[in-house]
Amino acid sequence: MIRPLLSHKPISLLIFLGLLLLVSIPIVRPFGMVNAQTIDQNQSCDREFSWDYGGNHWTWNLSIPTTLYNAYVAVPDSQRTQIQLSDFGFFTTTNDQYLQVIAQKFNDTSTSNGFNSQDEANFVLAFVQSIPYKTDNASTPYQVYPRFPIETLVDDVGDCKSHSILYSTLMLMLGDGVVFINPPDHLAVGILGNNLQGTYWTYNSQTYYYAETTGVGFKVGDLPDEFQGKSAFVYPIDESSQYVIDSQASYPAAPDLTYSPYTPDTTLPTSTPNSGSIPTATPNISQPKIEPVQPISLNLISDNPIPFVIIVIAIGISIAVTIKTATGVKKTKAYSQTVKNESNISQSDDPNAQENKFDETKDNSVESGKFCIYCGSGNKSFASYCEKCGKKIS
Repeated sequence: MIRPLLSHKPISLLIFLGLLLLVSIPIVRPFGMVNAQTIDQNQSCDREFSWDYGGNHWTWNLSIPTTLYNAYVAVPDSQRTQIQLSDFGFFTTTNDQYLQVIAQKFNDTSTSNGFNSQDEANFVLAFVQSIPYKTDNASTPYQVYPRFPIETLVDDVGDCKSHSILYSTLMLMLGDGVVFINPPDHLAVGILGNNLQGTYWTYNSQTYYYAETTGVGFKVGDLPDEFQGKSAFVYPIDESSQYVIDSQASYPAAPDLTYSPYTPDTTLPTSTPNSGSIPTATPNISQPKIEPVQPISLNLISDNPIPFVIIVIAIGISIAVTIKTATGVKKTKAYSQTVKNESNISQSDDPNAQENKFDETKDNSVESGKFCIYCGSGNKSFASYCEKCGKKIS
């Protein structure tokens, strides 16, 4: 009865260890450092950006030093997630000299094309909107991962927080007044202005016009339909609290780099005529891409489909083994009980039981009504002589 259980223990142990390993993978994985890009430390990250504005299609190639990117990636997720929206000035790295050159190139391009301050804000906004949108849990091992501007440029992806951080940083460096605007489950930017068209919020008696950073085609003042009539929080940006990297530790003196640590591609963004029509007043999509709120269990399943299937199969096998083992134990117990009952019946002192046992073995061909008076043996009804003693039966 014990032997079947012992034979299944190694299988159950292996299944248990396999399940433990598979379940621990998505738990241990987030503790590793985010590695959206695996890049040689001695190389630059070459990125090409393209966007539409003012009837033209714009392209811009940037080479971003790898050491600069890795200096921001090194900031752990545990530190990022502790920062509240009211303290997001931590991510607006306006002191970064590389970003300052990028902002200067935007300013030079705007000036050469005759853009006013509002045109410049929309021009930079279109650039930021061209970066693909993706939630943090879909692009990193983390549920929440606010990116620094350099990270968003190199990763070429981000959610509403990362897009808004990049846009607010560039606009602050261009000299604009900027705040964060926080509608329900979303983050956008507010640009200081007067007598502009569109939706604005008032903060400290000043008007900040809404700027949607994740939906292509939105201009400063355009409010997505789903936020119409909704309230929002306004957070000022404290540039003095921004994260500053150690330039000495981050940038080795490497003259063979294509671009110096603080200088991006020195060419200005160039424009070519755009054959397609460009919206001038309304967005070309009805809604911006708002970050969805998903249960962590669904995220784990969608991000790890193969381990999830293996886990389900392993659980099924484990259940089957358990049922089979339990069934074998029940059958063994039932057989033992049957043998015991039969033994008890054969050894019973009950006269009726003994009589029934005798009746089952008795020769049915013998009649009890014709006995031999000499020896008392039973004989057939038609017998004339006793089959035992041979004497004549009267």
